[in-house]
Amino acid sequence: MDQVKELISPKVSVIIPVYNTEAYLEEAVRSIMNQTLKDLEIIIIDDGSTDNSLSIMNKLALKDHRIICITQTNQGQSVARNFGLQKSKGEFVYFMDSDDVLTDKALESCYSSCIQKDLDFIFFDAIKIADKSEDCNYYNRQNQFADRIFGGVEILNIMLSKHLYRVPPWLHFIRRDFLIKENITFDTSLRIYEDQIFSARLYITAERVGYIPKFFFKRRMRTNSLMAQIYSIDKVKSYFKVAETLLDLRKGLEYNRRKAINRIIFQMLSAAVYNAKSLEIHERFQLLMIILSHYPFYVSLKSYIVLLFPSTTRIKLMIKERI
Repeated sequence: MDQVKELISPKVSVIIPVYNTEAYLEEAVRSIMNQTLKDLEIIIIDDGSTDNSLSIMNKLALKDHRIICITQTNQGQSVARNFGLQKSKGEFVYFMDSDDVLTDKALESCYSSCIQKDLDFIFFDAIKIADKSEDCNYYNRQNQFADRIFGGVEILNIMLSKHLYRVPPWLHFIRRDFLIKENITFDTSLRIYEDQIFSARLYITAERVGYIPKFFFKRRMRTNSLMAQIYSIDKVKSYFKVAETLLDLRKGLEYNRRKAINRIIFQMLSAAVYNAKSLEIHERFQLLMIILSHYPFYVSLKSYIVLLFPSTTRIKLMIKERI
């Protein structure tokens, strides 16, 4: 049952999909409740959790009138995010994850910059947090793009050339009208790596983009999370599905946008194939046949070599240790 609360055009809508994160959910939501920017709506969508997450959501909603709780059967975070976007009323949208933390001045800083510079969206950096470990740089653009306004394709190509392009939506603070105008939503046909398509569309359509060189987001590294699961051939094949969608997206675009999408696919598949070195030999051969048939020019020579001869990485490491 949805809790409907009337909020007239808040400055920011924070959308939080939830699935079985009872151990971290309250900390994540409170990091939004405690933002210095108070004019928010906090839309929490329970995606069919089987743990105590829904109860925690409802408890927090009783303490903060800005929280809107929504439940749905398990359909994946793309469906949850899209539904949250559909329900949102804010001038800007921020997609939060339910097991992470946002620093308390993040939304105010992003909102102020976007208003002052009339931006479609702004991005920032993150650190990672884990039990029994220190915080450390996770997504760090090293202050290279501060104090400038970029076209989306312009900054995308710059970051791709420096290997600094990062896709997670929680690194982006976005004008809601821009998303609606460009019909940018999350691909519901994918259960993982859907961020690749969302972010690509974000950058290739935006006209005014900014950057704040701050570690606003704290990414929790969980051993049992979906993204931390053992690398498998199915994961690599999911990247191929993303590549197909990006290739379809490329059709009809002007040259610079097509070129940017080609570079996204190249870096994405090269990394995926490189990481496939841990797979069994018959799986690696299967991947090689798929690549040669469909994506021969979208994988680096280095990744081809590592896929065929995984021992090369160990040899390189041994040499490096001896030097």
